[in-house]
Amino acid sequence: MTKEEEVYQMLEKVYDPELDEPLTDLNFIDRVEINGPSVHVVFRLPTYWCSPNFAYIMAEDIRKYVSELDWVTTVQVSLLDHCASDEINKGVTNRCSFNEVFSGLSDGDLEDLRRTFDIKAYYARQEKLLKHLLNRGMTEEEIIGLSIQTLKNLPLSEKGRLLRNKYLEKKKALHHSSLLAVTTPEEEPLTKKVFKDYLRGAKRTRMSMEFNAHYCRGLLEERYNLPPSEEVDLVKE
Repeated sequence: MTKEEEVYQMLEKVYDPELDEPLTDLNFIDRVEINGPSVHVVFRLPTYWCSPNFAYIMAEDIRKYVSELDWVTTVQVSLLDHCASDEINKGVTNRCSFNEVFSGLSDGDLEDLRRTFDIKAYYARQEKLLKHLLNRGMTEEEIIGLSIQTLKNLPLSEKGRLLRNKYLEKKKALHHSSLLAVTTPEEEPLTKKVFKDYLRGAKRTRMSMEFNAHYCRGLLEERYNLPPSEEVDLVKE
């Protein structure tokens, strides 16, 4: 694997917090420049006015994950064509917090915002997994009673394993400690009485995020005159 491939592998871990999709899949990475142990990552967003706090989260995560490569000593992150490019680029390069760069625009140094979007992503990933389990023949009662270990041991298809792993990633991000596999984001257990309504609510969250991702791809393609990406399959069942 080349050094550039290693960098892109780490960039696959950087997600747009609002859309819960990797920047690499969204085509937000403009280019990567490598000079010995120094890496310069240039990224772009769909509009000039995309939220600075979302952009800052992405820039921080780019620096964080690329810095984990053992041969990398310095990471420079540059956001192109944005109303706050200068502030974001200088702030992330100097390892400043969002509050230090944009005083008064955020409380909690973006951690509250990160948690808000972690919860939305949790609903979306959970809905996909639960629907997959229902489609393979599991009952609501069986799903509600699943333990984490039983879920990990289920013989799933490649798609099912991917859905399971992505869901468990988000449980870890929310610091869940319950032995139950299927809970609310606050780790409350589900009951059969609320299961269908809960799943419908999670579906609405998931579809909203998928629509927004589809819309952002279109804006980015128009802004930078990029070839159209493959049509996103917005599941409607």
